[in-house]
Amino acid sequence: TGCGSARPTSPATCGNMSGLEVVDPVFPAAWEPYVLAAPHGAAKVLPRWSEEDGVIKWRLKYRCGEAGEAHADGKDDNFHWTELELRNFTREVPLTGLTCDKPHYFKVALRTQQGWSDWSREVGCVPPSPTVPGKCAGVFATVKDDTTALIRWTRPLDYAVCADLASIRQYRLLISWRPLRSDDEAGQHEVEIGEDVNSYEAANLQCERQYYFQVASANGVGWSEYSDPSSALVMPPPVPPKLRPPALRKATHHSMMVQWQHPLRCAAPVESYRFRHTTSEDFGGSDVTEIHGVAATDTQLMADGLRPGKHYIFQVRALNKYGLSIWSDSSLPLQTLTPTEPSRIEGLVAVDVFRSHITLQWRPAEPNGHEVTSHVLRSAHRPDMTDAVEVQPAVTRKGGFDTCNLRHLQKAQYYFQIAASNKLGLSEWSDLLALDLTVPFQLEDC
Repeated sequence: TGCGSARPTSPATCGNMSGLEVVDPVFPAAWEPYVLAAPHGAAKVLPRWSEEDGVIKWRLKYRCGEAGEAHADGKDDNFHWTELELRNFTREVPLTGLTCDKPHYFKVALRTQQGWSDWSREVGCVPPSPTVPGKCAGVFATVKDDTTALIRWTRPLDYAVCADLASIRQYRLLISWRPLRSDDEAGQHEVEIGEDVNSYEAANLQCERQYYFQVASANGVGWSEYSDPSSALVMPPPVPPKLRPPALRKATHHSMMVQWQHPLRCAAPVESYRFRHTTSEDFGGSDVTEIHGVAATDTQLMADGLRPGKHYIFQVRALNKYGLSIWSDSSLPLQTLTPTEPSRIEGLVAVDVFRSHITLQWRPAEPNGHEVTSHVLRSAHRPDMTDAVEVQPAVTRKGGFDTCNLRHLQKAQYYFQIAASNKLGLSEWSDLLALDLTVPFQLEDC
């Protein structure tokens, strides 16, 4: 393309200032093109022909007119033209950078296999001056984090114009809200965005409010009107963040210690913690137990009621006034102790010795995974426990100790041992308790 002078009358072999071969018409003038003026110094040119004409290419000439001039007849004008040549599949040409509020003139010529048509009559239009931008289309708001929303919008249709005065230079974002709490108030504020973008991150937003967003754009002429409001956006409540997995230690047959870390930041104070545990690989099954109401100041918990010989995993979550955090990742698994026979009984003593009976007392044996179902007491007159007699005494628990009563004993030297039994067997025998009943007895109470 280029700028050319008036069409010369020399033969087709001559050239013009645009470097294009001069049109030497062999057909009558082409139809006048359609010319549509566009905002901000632009126009669109659409040539006219039918498919039967067999057009293979076409030429366009256009120029800026002067005030008060008369239209040329298209044959011997001497104006300064810009000339373009295009193929037949180009049926419209957008032109930008035209002088605003001045008349412009356009004409076309068509080329077929037989030759060129004559230039059409000139068609004029006046590209309008730049105006304020059009109204922005859709505004979309999405949550990015607890206090930040990502606002996106569709630029006005005229944002990409070439005229510098009409190009978009900045945006203004109007943020308004309606409270969801009775002690809050509605409000709004504006944010200036000093560049041509199509998104913005609005920060420091609060929960329990309905937010609406509108966008206006500005060019060198002025500001557009605000867009329609976005759909209401409610920021998520600031529940506690996801906690780190808890740690498990000090496993027994029916319990283990659970330790966890408090959240580093939280918009509202933590009110309590909750735990859940399972013996499955995940928490999708029915074997899940939850523990509620753990104090906010605690950092460890002794979880009781576990089954012996099982691998357990734990998760933790925090609760504040806005709600619950999501469950933490699972802890590393820890196995409770494998069940065995009860532990060896310690602390066997005689607490009461009367003429007619004695009372034995001891610390309860650890059940080691299964409930203690009975006790076996053996007695003999020799410390090597030869010829020992075994009985199953009636055992009662009182004040944290187990006791049993023995009646109708001989006035002799006795040695006693006791053991506890569960479903897996009998514990080891306790230490010997030596009791000499030949010495005078303690008087019984009346």
